[in-house]
Amino acid sequence: MESVMGLIKSIFTLKCPRCRKGKLFDQPFNFSNAFSMPSHCPKCGLNFYREPGFYYGAMFFGYVITSGLFLVIGLVMTFGLGMDVNTALIVIVILGVLLFIYFFRLARSLWIHMVEKYDPDVLNSETC
Repeated sequence: MESVMGLIKSIFTLKCPRCRKGKLFDQPFNFSNAFSMPSHCPKCGLNFYREPGFYYGAMFFGYVITSGLFLVIGLVMTFGLGMDVNTALIVIVILGVLLFIYFFRLARSLWIHMVEKYDPDVLNSETC
């Protein structure tokens, strides 16, 4: 259970999948460079850009996650809370604008975590 919780924490805190110490994104609040990632992990040296177009799958993954989440939120607000459909749409659009950068980063984090495995000894090895 600890490894699953560690994986989930690593994904949502946007950490390197191999060492879980380095950051996937350098500047969390710099909106002019919100989409840029370092080429390698600053802690373990993992190459974040394995090949050209590596993160194209993350784009589709992010679309499915955000669409599903916003659909559920809209249904709960409309049918569960009795809100007007237009009000629910306005709330969803505002949430989408506010959370866009985080969802973009989360999709990339999920994508690279699906490919790379955690290695607890990587920081202790001589290859770093």
